Amino acid sequence: MGLLNGTDNSYYNTSSEHGEYQFTSLEDIVNQFMFVYVGEDKVITKVNKLEVGFHAQRALAEMSFDVFKSIKAQQIEIPPSLTMILPRDYVNYTKLSWVDSAGIKHRLYPTSDNSNPFQVLQNDDGSYEFPSNENLFANSDFTSGLDEWTISAQTVNPAAKGGVLTSIKVNSLAANPAVNFQTHAYHEDFGAYGFCTYIYQQVDASELENVSFKANATTTASSSITITAGEAAASINSNHSQAGTFTKPGSTVRVGLSSQAPSEEISMNDYTANGITHYTATTNANPSYFDLGYIEWTQGETGEKTYDQGFVDLSNIDGPIYLVAMSIIDHVDSGVTGYGNSLLFDTATVDDISIFSSTTKKSLSEVNPGLSSTFSSYNAGSPSENNNVNDYENNIYWPNQGERYGLDPQRAQVNGSFYIDDRQGKINFSSNISGKTVILDYISDSLGTDGEMQVHKFAEEAMYKAITYGVLSTKSNIPEMIVRRAKKEKFASTRQAKLRLSSIKLGEITQILRGKSKQIKH
Repeated sequence: MGLLNGTDNSYYNTSSEHGEYQFTSLEDIVNQFMFVYVGEDKVITKVNKLEVGFHAQRALAEMSFDVFKSIKAQQIEIPPSLTMILPRDYVNYTKLSWVDSAGIKHRLYPTSDNSNPFQVLQNDDGSYEFPSNENLFANSDFTSGLDEWTISAQTVNPAAKGGVLTSIKVNSLAANPAVNFQTHAYHEDFGAYGFCTYIYQQVDASELENVSFKANATTTASSSITITAGEAAASINSNHSQAGTFTKPGSTVRVGLSSQAPSEEISMNDYTANGITHYTATTNANPSYFDLGYIEWTQGETGEKTYDQGFVDLSNIDGPIYLVAMSIIDHVDSGVTGYGNSLLFDTATVDDISIFSSTTKKSLSEVNPGLSSTFSSYNAGSPSENNNVNDYENNIYWPNQGERYGLDPQRAQVNGSFYIDDRQGKINFSSNISGKTVILDYISDSLGTDGEMQVHKFAEEAMYKAITYGVLSTKSNIPEMIVRRAKKEKFASTRQAKLRLSSIKLGEITQILRGKSKQIKH
C-alpha cells in the first residue's frame, strides 16, 4: 500500500507539504512500535504507550544533538548593543556567520578569553556594598533600547499607516531615549477598537520589604480630527473611510507593580465576526490589574511622577513581581476608520522608570545588571583584525627575511569573534560585527512543538532500536544478554543513521579530491 496521499497539484501548491515525505512523525513511530515490537512471543510482551512515548522523545532529543542535520537558523541585523538573544528553543550552536553583500557567509569564531561576569558593587575602600534605595532592575533609562524588557505582541495590518496598528519602539541613538507607544485607529464592520500595549520586567521580591517607584511619561489629550472627502476617497480601505470631523480619545499611561505578568491580550474590546473570535478584551486595562500600586498619566499630562501612597509592602511576597508600563488608547469613535491617514495615530511615551527600596539588600548587588566592565570593554574595543598591519617595510622586518613567529592560529582570521553569555542568555559580538547581518545555525532537541517532532526516514530504524533498548533497560526480570544485545543494536543503527544523514555523494567528494593532487604550500 502506497504512502503518498493527496495529489501532485495539492503538494506543489501547499508550501507546508514541501519535502515532508523524507520525515515520519513521532506519533507514527510510537504507534508502529506498539504494533510491531510489542506483543505475545516478542521481546517486549507488554508496555504502556506513555512509557514508549517517553523513550521515543528521549531518543529524538539525543539524535537531534549529533545525528540529525541542523536545519534551524535565525538571521538578525546586529544592534548597537552588539548582542543577540539566544533562540527560545536553543540548545547549542553549530555555526555563527556574518553575511556580505553577495550573500556569502563568513564564519565567526568563538573567543574563550572574554566573559560577562557578575560585577559586584563595591564601596570606595573595596568592601562590598549592600545598598538601599537602589534601582532594582536593568535598562531603566532605555539606553540599550528594549533590552531586558518583555514587550506585548503587536498587531499588524497591511492597510494601516506603516503596516501596523500598534508599535513599541525606542530610538536608542537619541540623547534621552524613551519608549514610544503608537496606536492606530482600527475599525471593522463590527466595531471600533483600541489597544492596551505594554512592556514589563520581572523583579525578584524575595529580599524586598518596602519599595516605591517613579517614572517619566507623556500622553496626548483628546482631540478632534477632520478627514476631507479627498482623503477618505484616497484611503487604502475606502469602503470603511468617511469624511467628517471625529474624536481621537487621547492616551493614558500607567506604570506600576503587579503580582502577575500581564495578559497577552491587548485589544480593548471583544471582536467576534462570523462566529470567529479575533480579539478578546484585555484585563490589563482595568486598574485592578496593578494590585500592588500604580501611577497614571492621562489626557495630555506629562512629566515625572512618584508613587504617592508611600511604600509598597512586599514582605509577604516570596517570589517575583512585575514592573509594567502600559499605554492605553481606546478608539471608541467608529467613524475613525481611515487606515491611510497618519492623523489617526495616538502616541504616548515612557522613560526613566525606577524602583527603589527603603531597606538594605541582603545579597550581593551588581554594578550594572547584565553589563560588567569586562563586557563593556570587549564591545568597545577595536579588534586586532581591524588594524592594518600589511606594511612590513621597516628596519626590523627586512633583516628577519620575512619570518614572523608567535602567530596564534585561533586568532588568525579577520571575520570577528563572539562568546555566549549563558548567564544572560545572549551572544556577544566583537565591535567589527556592528551593523552586519549575522546568521546563527543551531540545534534544538526537536521537542519544542508538535510540528517538529518528526524523524528522518534514514533514522527511523535507529529510533525503533533506541526505544527498544530504553524499554528493556528499565524493566526488571529481563535477561542481561537481551539488554546488551538491544544496546548493541541501538548503537549500530545510530551509526548507520549518522552515516546516511552525512549525505556524502561520490561525485561531490571525487570533485574535492581532484584538487588534492596539487602541492599545498605551507
